Amino acid sequence: MVTNLRGIPLVLLLALIACSASPNPPPTPEAADASGAMAEPEAWGCYDLKPGHPTASEQETFLDEVARLATKAEDRYGVPAAALVAMAIAESGYGWTRLALNTNNLFAWKHFPGPATEGRQYWVLECQPDEPGTRFVVFADRAEAVDFVARQLAASDNYRAATERYRRDRAAEAVRAPLARLGLDQDVAGGRADVVEAVNRWVEGVADPYSSKPELWSRNVRHIMNDPYAPSERLSPERNLYRLSGLAPLPRDTAPAPSS
Repeated sequence: MVTNLRGIPLVLLLALIACSASPNPPPTPEAADASGAMAEPEAWGCYDLKPGHPTASEQETFLDEVARLATKAEDRYGVPAAALVAMAIAESGYGWTRLALNTNNLFAWKHFPGPATEGRQYWVLECQPDEPGTRFVVFADRAEAVDFVARQLAASDNYRAATERYRRDRAAEAVRAPLARLGLDQDVAGGRADVVEAVNRWVEGVADPYSSKPELWSRNVRHIMNDPYAPSERLSPERNLYRLSGLAPLPRDTAPAPSS
């Protein structure tokens, strides 16, 4: 059954996604051994998520916050919100990597000398040498991180072509297809390009050079967009992230002119 979500505020949409989710249960508390002593705390590996995190509620809170920021970024820069949220989850583990906790860098965005970082400081993991290629940009908060990365994905030479194609796909009905599998009416997307196809094409377009393993990275991002709580090849009608891009308006400079 196709559900028409026209007019539903974003805050309600996010609530529906969260309420329908079945996030992974939080880890069980540490247990005492046979002698009654508490077990040693789990070691925190350099690249691992902080032990005990994220909990189910932390996942929901992260998704709610970053979805709002990403939807705003799509409106401003034309970069798919669905992909931005999935990338943040994939790279930061819902915000619980050492990098994310120390720098608000949810995208593992590298710091290289020059004007591109706009004077921001860098941070290096303790397990890595301090040298070009191991330095990460430090952001004041998550909002700054999402805005900065979205702007780079829209304007930098490495990613501009993929973003411009995504805008054309959404505006010119380049890959139009039914949206019933999303639980959305065609009118929600303004009768424009199919959201799933357009976003997936963008992910494939930026995978190299964004990742050193582009095929694996793009597959992981796509799985998260299908269901951020249980990533897989199956697209969840209730929990998928494509809905965020389906409800985001086109950037003002790419929206088609109204017909006379």
